[in-house]
Amino acid sequence: MFKFICPANNEAIAQLQDLFDPEVAELSLRPSTKGNYVSFTARELMMNPDAVVERYQKAKDIKGLISL
Repeated sequence: MFKFICPANNEAIAQLQDLFDPEVAELSLRPSTKGNYVSFTARELMMNPDAVVERYQKAKDIKGLISL
């Protein structure tokens, strides 16, 4: 399971969604109370630990992203 918090702008959300294949991963978005941020959760079966690290490495380039 991958969990992130990102700014509630379309660009950041789109970049985050592009990291995951919607046919393989279960994605869910939940806006914050004030609507400034979005909680993003992705459930995906990973075959090895290196694939998990690689996914987080790709995500770190998204501006304003917080990885949990």
